[in-house]
Amino acid sequence: MKTLRMMALAALVASPLAAADVVIIAHPDGVDGLSEGDVRDIYLNRSGDATPIEMEEGMSERRAFHDWITGRSESQLSSFWSQQTFTGEGEPPEEVSSASAMKSIISSEQDAIGYIHADDVDDSVNVILEP
Repeated sequence: MKTLRMMALAALVASPLAAADVVIIAHPDGVDGLSEGDVRDIYLNRSGDATPIEMEEGMSERRAFHDWITGRSESQLSSFWSQQTFTGEGEPPEEVSSASAMKSIISSEQDAIGYIHADDVDDSVNVILEP
């Protein structure tokens, strides 16, 4: 029982730390000045102010991003996008499998936004939002 409590405590402490490592990025000449609410609206198909790019399901960056920005789990996101697709209201964002693939798309599409670990940021992208 003590081990279970320690694991739960570690998970609570690690979650905010994981989110702190993820930053929102955009093309250097692209979208800027977005709030957390703006990014949430873009990723939840409520705003067309930018084109969201998503990491693949199961990636640590994706979990940290959604913990921070949308507050939704993978199953909630899956359900949300199933509904959006079924009703014709939208399609899920394009997914990539690495930080380099994310930066490649973001640096070539001026209206795109994405997220990566802060350590992966380079001159090809601009950080537009940090925790």
